[in-house]
Amino acid sequence: MANTDNIELRSEKVRNIIGQIPPRIIRIGITVIFFVVAGLLTGSYFFKYNYTIDTTATIYQRNDTTFIQIKIPANEIYKVKKGHQIILTFDKIQNLYNKRVVTQIQTIPKKLQIKDNEGYFVAQVKILHNFKTPENEIIEIIDKTEVKAEIITDKISFFDRIIKPFKNIMNERQ
Repeated sequence: MANTDNIELRSEKVRNIIGQIPPRIIRIGITVIFFVVAGLLTGSYFFKYNYTIDTTATIYQRNDTTFIQIKIPANEIYKVKKGHQIILTFDKIQNLYNKRVVTQIQTIPKKLQIKDNEGYFVAQVKILHNFKTPENEIIEIIDKTEVKAEIITDKISFFDRIIKPFKNIMNERQ
């Protein structure tokens, strides 16, 4: 009985056929993978999205003027320019879910402020007349109110987002 364990069940020709991967399947697979990767890279270069900075804003009113103080993180200030769009959302305030106000950066702050282990610049925005939502609903601010703010800096492609840190590293080495 011990001799039956060493018997070869398949001939050498059968083992060669079974062990060989058909070259056509390999070529088709490599071609498909190449086109998928090329399509993803091409799409990441051409399709752009809005790059935003998430922060907070404090809103208060005096007479007919609304003042908005926007905290811009210190490491993001170089991305912010005059005229960039700001979207204020009132999601934290009860019964005001999905209410938004859109305005623009009017001045770029020059003074860095540090408080509670946090460095930021405070941009001031003044709205001289009615403070309105895009649906023309007038909002009156009674007390100082803190809301969520998004600063839309520019459109950037996913490809640029990935490549930019490597470019910065290469520029620092030169």
